[in-house]
Amino acid sequence: MKTKLPYALLFVGMTMGAIVIHAAGQALGASGKVNAHMVQMVEAGKVQLAVASWWGFDAEDSTDALQAAIDSGVRKLIIDNPGKPWIVRPITLASNQEIVFRKGVEVVAKSGEFKGKTDALFRADDKQNITLNGYGATLRMHRSDYANPPYEDAEWRHTLSIKSCSNVKVYGLTLADSGGDGIYLGTATKGVTNKDIHIKDVTCERHYRQGISVITAENLLIENTIMRETGGTPPQSGIDFEPNHADQRLVNVVMRNCTTEHNKGDGFEVYLMHIDAKSAPVSIRIENCLSIGDNGNAVSLTTRNAPGRAAKGTIEFVRCTFRDTVNSGVSILDVPVDGCTVRFSDCSILDAALTKPDTTPILFRNRADASVPLGGVIFDDCTVRDSIDRALMSYSPKAIGVPVRGVTGTIIMERNGKKQAIEITPELLQEWIPASKKK
Repeated sequence: MKTKLPYALLFVGMTMGAIVIHAAGQALGASGKVNAHMVQMVEAGKVQLAVASWWGFDAEDSTDALQAAIDSGVRKLIIDNPGKPWIVRPITLASNQEIVFRKGVEVVAKSGEFKGKTDALFRADDKQNITLNGYGATLRMHRSDYANPPYEDAEWRHTLSIKSCSNVKVYGLTLADSGGDGIYLGTATKGVTNKDIHIKDVTCERHYRQGISVITAENLLIENTIMRETGGTPPQSGIDFEPNHADQRLVNVVMRNCTTEHNKGDGFEVYLMHIDAKSAPVSIRIENCLSIGDNGNAVSLTTRNAPGRAAKGTIEFVRCTFRDTVNSGVSILDVPVDGCTVRFSDCSILDAALTKPDTTPILFRNRADASVPLGGVIFDDCTVRDSIDRALMSYSPKAIGVPVRGVTGTIIMERNGKKQAIEITPELLQEWIPASKKK
C-alpha cells in the first residue's frame, strides 16, 4: 500500500541503498502537520533530499521545525514556499548539507527575539561543506527594532555568520535589514580561518554595520554581489576587510563584478591595523567592480605606520570604476612605503567629491603617530574625471614631517571634455603634495 504524500514526489532511482527523491511539486499549504513517514525515511538514511515542511510549519514560529530539518543530516534540504514567511529564532547550520531556498521563500527573524548581542539569523561555527542556494529568496531581519530598548546596543546581529568554516557556498540570496552585517566571515576557533568560500549573485541591503565583513579568509571568491544602503553604526561600508588579530588572514581574496552602492560609509574598505609584518601577507584582488554614490570614499585603505610593523602583501584594484562618491574616490591612510604594494590598474575615478572642492579625488592621510613615509601606490593608466580645477591628489597629514613617496604611474585627467595623460613624477608629486616641514 502506497503512502499518500503532501508533495508530488518523483522517485528517480536508488543510490547506495538510499532513495533519491526529486521534489517536483509545491507545498499544499501551511497546514503545520508533520509528515512522520518521510521524517522517518530521512532518519533511516533512505532519503537524500528532503523538504523542510515535512517537519512542520508554524506561521508564528517555525524555528523548531526548520532546525530539526537541518539537524536531520539530510544531504539536500529544500526550504519550500508555504505562502507565508518562515518566522524563526536563531538557526544553526550543519556540515555536509546543501539548502535550497525555493523562489519566493522568505525566512524572517521573529520579532521580539534576537536579544543576544551576537544572535544571528543563520550561523555556522567550525562547519564544513555547506551550500546555501537561494535565487529569488530572502533572509530578512528587523534592523530598526535592534536599535531601541529592550535591545542592548550591538553590531553583531548578522544575517549570516560564518566562523572558522571551510567549503561554504552562498548563491543567489537577498540578505536584508540585519542588526550587524549581511555576511560575516570571522573566527570561532582561534587560529582557524575560513577557507574556500564562494559568494555569488548575492544582494546585501540595508544592514546596520556592513554589507559584508571579512575578518579572516583564505581562498575567498565574491562574484556578482551587490552591497547597498548600509547605515547605522560605523564603518557602514559596502564591504570591510578587517582582521581583528595578527594571526588572522586575508589570503587569495578575489572580488569580481561586484557593486557597492549608496552606503553611508565607504564602498570598499581595507583596514589592516591589527595585522603586521609577521602576519601572513595579504593578497586581495578586486576586479571589474563598481562604487556608486557611496557617502564616504569609494576605496579606503588603512594600515599601521611604524618602522617594520606594517602588513605586507598586495592589494590590487583592476578595471574598477568609482563614481559619484561624496568624499574622495581613493583614500590612503598610513600606508607606508615598506608595507603593502597597492596597485590601481585601468581604474576610473569619476566625479568624486564634487560638493567638497577642498577635497581631491585621491587623498593621502596619516595619523599623529605616523613615522614612516607614505607610498608604495601605483596608478597604471587610471582615469580621473573632475570638473573642479584642483590637483588630483592631496595630503592631509597629522604627523608633520612625514612625506609621501613612491607614488608612480600614469593618470589620464579628463576635465571640460579634454583628456590629458599625466605621468606621476617626483616633481609632480611634490607639486601636488608638498613636503611637510617639521615645526
